[in-house]
Amino acid sequence: MPIHITHPDTADTITANLAGAALVISPRYGTSYSFDRAGRLLGLFYATRSYQRTLDHHILERLAGRNGPRRRELSIADRDDLLARVFDDLRTLSDSLPRLDIPPDESRVLVAALDRVLGFGPDQLAADGAVFQTLYQPVSILPPDQYLALVLQATEGCSWNRCTFCGLYRDRRFRILNPESFRDHCAHVRDFFGDGLSLRRGIFLADANALIIPQARLRAIFETAQEFFATPEGPRPVYSFVSAFDVERKSPDEWAELHTLGLDRAYIGMETGDDGLLRFLNKPGTVQDAIQAVQALHAGGVATGVILMAGIGGDRYAQDHMDHSVEAIRAMQLGPRDQVYLSNYVPAPLTEYPALAAEAGIRALSVEEIEAQLREMQTRLREVVSQTVVSPYHVDGFAL
Repeated sequence: MPIHITHPDTADTITANLAGAALVISPRYGTSYSFDRAGRLLGLFYATRSYQRTLDHHILERLAGRNGPRRRELSIADRDDLLARVFDDLRTLSDSLPRLDIPPDESRVLVAALDRVLGFGPDQLAADGAVFQTLYQPVSILPPDQYLALVLQATEGCSWNRCTFCGLYRDRRFRILNPESFRDHCAHVRDFFGDGLSLRRGIFLADANALIIPQARLRAIFETAQEFFATPEGPRPVYSFVSAFDVERKSPDEWAELHTLGLDRAYIGMETGDDGLLRFLNKPGTVQDAIQAVQALHAGGVATGVILMAGIGGDRYAQDHMDHSVEAIRAMQLGPRDQVYLSNYVPAPLTEYPALAAEAGIRALSVEEIEAQLREMQTRLREVVSQTVVSPYHVDGFAL
């Protein structure tokens, strides 16, 4: 129920929305705090600044940038100081409740919400972050529409892990969790989130290429995930990355089986529709493989999210990358359940691409040229897939 109260001393308007999957409390205009239903702080807007608390207990200040959102991590001292101010503010609000003119039903709800979030104060949040780090390998990246998914790590790392531009999984070997380990993982994740699960509408099966798990093992993983996290309405929707060049390992009937177990969309990092650039990036296949992968997933009832990368290939590949990517997306015959994401190339430490590009005499595109490529690609793609959402994907803005 939305609550609106005027403070008798300060005349501040106090608002609270406590009926949804998240709790949002605003003690005054221009200040608001959001929590999951377990009471875990998620984000805050404070003194004209916007912050996100990550599940591993970092505080990121969100900053606007000409190339999309940026973030700045607060130091430990600044984080602790900010959290102290937030919870002092909430305690002051809680102490003032007896003096506020508020209907009894609303008062009980607000008191219960404040008790819950104050019980999840700075010390408990720090302990919560430490627990999170025992449950997960670092979650390197998610698609933008999955930032609030319930991440379950059925695999760790990437089965290929040799793309020259990607450093997301260089710190770990590829491993498939055995059934007992995955069941334990699900149980611990359930206990960690508690009532906060209500905010996590879908499951993201991580890490990079979990859907290549052999079908019998993958079926068991899906069944275990639904055993723990299905909703009263049925299976909780499942999302995951898959290499386009591995989709053929499963038949349309096997994809259809996974769809009945909850698989809603598989995300394919195609990066480019140009075969020459794919070879330069050391991607393990061809554009035709990616087109056939989308067709196989569609045949099994699974939607797709296709990711293209602007700026990759520099000046040498720019035009072919643009033209051939548009043609590849056209050939996929995407529909309203599919998505296309346009990410910006961000050089990653300890990857081979920068040195290989320099050795080949490839000039990196400027920020302005990448922006222009993004705009043109978005315009042209929207003409060939008018029913499909085409949107930016700022990989350097991800935080869990």
